[in-house]
Amino acid sequence: MPLFFSIITGFPTVIFTVLLSIAVIYWLISLSGMVDSDVPEGDLGGDGAMGVGGLLATLGLQGVPLPLVITLVALGGWLFSYFGELLLGAHLSPGLLLWLFHIVLLLASFAIGIFVTSFVVRPLRPLFKPAQHLSAEKRLTGTLCTVRSGSVDRARGRADAYIEGDHLILQIRSDTPLARGDRAILIHYLADEDAYWVMPEKDFKTGLAD
Repeated sequence: MPLFFSIITGFPTVIFTVLLSIAVIYWLISLSGMVDSDVPEGDLGGDGAMGVGGLLATLGLQGVPLPLVITLVALGGWLFSYFGELLLGAHLSPGLLLWLFHIVLLLASFAIGIFVTSFVVRPLRPLFKPAQHLSAEKRLTGTLCTVRSGSVDRARGRADAYIEGDHLILQIRSDTPLARGDRAILIHYLADEDAYWVMPEKDFKTGLAD
C-alpha cells in the first residue's frame, strides 16, 4: 500500500491522479444536478470552440462531451503511468536515468491515453448524436480537402482539410482512385469507419454544371 500511494503521488503519475480526481469530482457534482453535464463536445461550432474542435477531430476524439474525453484520457494515462512506474521506474536508482524515464513515461502516458480514448469513444458517438444541434461531421460536408496519403480507395486514405484556419487530418474513402496532392470534396460521413466519402473536385464541379 505505501508503494501504491508513493507512485500515485509521485511524478509523473501525480499529474494524471490530479486530472482524474478533478474528473471524478466533476461527474459527482454533475450527477447531483448542480452543473449541466450536457456541455459542448468541442465540435466545429463557433470561433472559440474551433481550435478545440479541430484538435479533437484530428485526434479522433470528436463526437462526445469534452469532459468525457478528458476523463478517459486521464484514466488511460494514469493506468499506463502507474504500471510503468511500478514495473520499471520503481527499480531504477535516483538520478539522470530515472528523470529521463519519467519524462518519457509522461509523454507516453498521454499518447496512450489519447490513443485508447480514440477507440473507446467510437461506439459512444451515436449516443450523443441526438443532443447535437448540427454535428461537426455535417458541417464538414462539402469541404475541399487535399489527399496526403499515397493513394485513396474504398478501404483507406487520408487527407488534409482546413476549416476557418484549423488544420484537420481526416480519414477518407472513394470509389475513384486518388493520389497524393489530388483535391476532393467531402460528400458524407461514414460513422462506422470514422471517415468521409469523397469525390474528386473535378467530378464534383462537373456534376454541379450538369
